[in-house]
Amino acid sequence: MIQLNEKLDQITGYINEMTSEHTSTGLSVAIVKDDAIIYSKGFGLSRLQPDRRIDGDTLMSIQSISKNFAALSIMQLVEEGLISLDDPIVKHLSYFCTKDKEQSDLITIRHILSHTSGFPSDLGIANMIAPNVKEIFSDTPTEFQEALDEYKLTEEEINQIKTREDVTRWFKKVELAYPVGMGWDYCTDAYVILADLVEKVTGESWEDYLAKKILIPLNMNRTTADALAVQKDENSASYYLGDNQVETPFPINAISAPIGYLYSTANDLARYLRFHLNKDQKVLRADLVGEMQRPVHQVSEEWRFGSEVRSYGLAWFTDTYKGVKVVEHGGGQMAVRSLMTIVPGLGLGVVVLLNFDGSLHHEICDKVLDVFMGE
Repeated sequence: MIQLNEKLDQITGYINEMTSEHTSTGLSVAIVKDDAIIYSKGFGLSRLQPDRRIDGDTLMSIQSISKNFAALSIMQLVEEGLISLDDPIVKHLSYFCTKDKEQSDLITIRHILSHTSGFPSDLGIANMIAPNVKEIFSDTPTEFQEALDEYKLTEEEINQIKTREDVTRWFKKVELAYPVGMGWDYCTDAYVILADLVEKVTGESWEDYLAKKILIPLNMNRTTADALAVQKDENSASYYLGDNQVETPFPINAISAPIGYLYSTANDLARYLRFHLNKDQKVLRADLVGEMQRPVHQVSEEWRFGSEVRSYGLAWFTDTYKGVKVVEHGGGQMAVRSLMTIVPGLGLGVVVLLNFDGSLHHEICDKVLDVFMGE
C-alpha cells in the first residue's frame, strides 16, 4: 500500500508539472482526510508586481462557493425553527413577486436554494451592480452598453439598487422560464434573496450573522466579505487573464456577496470541508448537513459535463467520479477559479483556488481523487 507521504508527493509532482507554464501566476491546494488537514501548499505567485508567493493562507476570491455559505446560513435558521425549507418566500419577504404573482407565491426557500424556482439563468442584475462594472466591461467603448442590452437592463436601473431588499424587489420584472419546481436553471442572482431573508428574519446583516454563526465557530479567521480589507492584506491575490497575464479588475460587489463575493483561503475552506465531511454538528445538525448534500434535481444539459447523474442539492452539485459519489461546488469569473469537493466514501476533501483562468482546478482535483483511489 502506498504510504500517505508518497501519495502527497505524487500530487505535488503532478501540480509542479502542470503549473510549469503558469510560473507567474498561482494556485493553492488543501486536502482533508477524515478529520485532519493533511496537505496545504501554494504554487506560483499571488501577485506579479511586486512578486509574492502564494500559500494556503493567501486570501482569494471564491466566487460561487459563496453560495454554500448563504445556504448554510439558511439551514441554521431551519434548525432554530425560525423558518422551514418549504416556506414560500413571501411568508418572510412580503414584497417578493415576479410577473406571475400566482406562480411566484409558490416559490419556496428550497426552490431558490436548489435553483428549481423557475427563474431563468441570464438575469444579470446581481453582477451588474458591481461598483467597478464599467471597468469590467471596458474592452471596447460599447461593451458596457452591450452587457446592459444583453441582460435587458438600464444604467439607471442598476444604479437604483442600494440594498439586498432592492434586488428582491427587482424580481417583479422577471418572467419565469418554467413552472415552479418543474425544472432546473442556475440562477445566481436569486441567492441575494436568501441573504435578504436571513437579514429580515434575524434583524442583523448577513455578514455579521455569517461571522458569528459560521466563520468564528469553524475557526475560519481569514474568510470575509470585506473586499477593501482583502485588497489591503499583504497576503492576498490579484487575478491574471490569458497567456499575456493581464491583470483583471478586482472582484468586488458587497450587495451580492452571497452569490460570489466572499474571500477565503485554501486552509479556511479545508476547515469548512472538514465540517461538511464529518457532519460534526459544530454549526449545524448532522441530518441538515446531509440534507444540503442530497440531490434535488438533475442539472440542465450545459451543466452536466457529460455526466448522466449530475444533480444539484442545496448549494452543492452531486455527481460520481469513477463510480464514487462526489459532492462539490466551484466558482469562476474572468481570472478567478475555485473548487471545493468532498468524497464521503473516501473521507476526503479537496480545495483548489486559482488566480488565472482555465480548468486546472478540476484537473488537480481529479488527480487527488485518483491518487487516493489508488489509480
